[in-house]
Amino acid sequence: MNIEVENLRGPPNQPALYSPITVGGEDRSNLLPALLTDKVCAKFDAPLIVSVAQLKTKFNLNQLNECGLLPWLHEAVQLHASDLFLSDGEQPVLKIYGTFKRLIENAVTTEKLLKIISAILPSQKLNEYQNGQEVDMGLDVPGCSRFRLNIFRHQTGITIAIRPIPYKIPEMRELGLPPVFEDLAHLKHGLILITGPAGSGKSTTLASFINQINRQEELHIITIEEPVEYFIEHQRSLVHQREVGSHTASFSDGLRSALRENPDVIIVGELRDLESITLAIRAAETGHLVVGTLHSGTATQAITRLLDVFEVGRQALIRVQLAQSLQAVCSQRLYKRSDGKGMVVATEMLIATLAIRNIIRDQRIHEIRGYMATGMREQMHTFKQSIQVLIDENLVDASCINESGEENPVPELPLGGRFRTR
Repeated sequence: MNIEVENLRGPPNQPALYSPITVGGEDRSNLLPALLTDKVCAKFDAPLIVSVAQLKTKFNLNQLNECGLLPWLHEAVQLHASDLFLSDGEQPVLKIYGTFKRLIENAVTTEKLLKIISAILPSQKLNEYQNGQEVDMGLDVPGCSRFRLNIFRHQTGITIAIRPIPYKIPEMRELGLPPVFEDLAHLKHGLILITGPAGSGKSTTLASFINQINRQEELHIITIEEPVEYFIEHQRSLVHQREVGSHTASFSDGLRSALRENPDVIIVGELRDLESITLAIRAAETGHLVVGTLHSGTATQAITRLLDVFEVGRQALIRVQLAQSLQAVCSQRLYKRSDGKGMVVATEMLIATLAIRNIIRDQRIHEIRGYMATGMREQMHTFKQSIQVLIDENLVDASCINESGEENPVPELPLGGRFRTR
């Protein structure tokens, strides 16, 4: 008897996933582990039409429940936690709007933590962990959320850091991003950088930006991520998401091969080394739109960091290339709302006008902030200006202005407060 296998793309989130798998009127869900092989083969009394994704999901849900992880994942989502930390010898800890909350439970034992690790890691990742490496991966829990996990060892034991990632990709306006992002989504070439510290929402901004292009343009979009976080379904565009470690060896390898895969847009989850930065600038120069993230505090620091990875002898050439290819830099930070009901984003926006390009080319990076502070007509602004708008709208406390790191006076904002597209 033949098993017909349907190969589904994207996260399996249909109600049918929770229905028992029946064959000839009998519940055969207990055979799920046997079906999860590279070659699906079995003998039944009647035809069975299932999907590999559904089989794996059902099996993983059972494992997550047995190891005790599933209730904690649900609680993290229900309480709108940004992170869940599981460490051996400690209680589970949730991070909710920047504040830690310890769950009223017994400390997680080493045995339980190892059981969770064995349940969630596929064989390749489990081998990496057993060889002493840190492990990054995505975990899809239907009916709950998708999660990004990092498993690492430290001086006192093992920790699993888990971050919920909702299935629904928020729109840019829902995130409070500057309207200029909608204009940037129409660009056909150049380099766009999204920067900020860890946990500042860069991945969400990146996913929202990709989805905006996906809705309005017919383009081939390739993403290189570690791991894949948000699932992006094809709309008008063709979107191929590649994961470092599973689909390509590194960001650099993924970028290099992407240039031979006829993309219009290349998304790089992190520009982290000399080679990936060099390839990203080269791709932007050759007619692609390249969007990448950096761990840097401000737009000026992002430019400086890009240049500093190169040897002094090469920096003059790279400044010219960057001046020609750069389109925009958006730096962002998250602040706790004054009403305690969530987080709100503050941004710093640099647009590569002719003046900014000349500044980069002539190595006058220290002048950039002054141009941003007075460049509202070109849709630029600084962190201090953005935070002041949030204060004026009673979204954050006035003390947040001290965290902008700026000392110069702030120019008066346009009437109405919000930064306008026109």
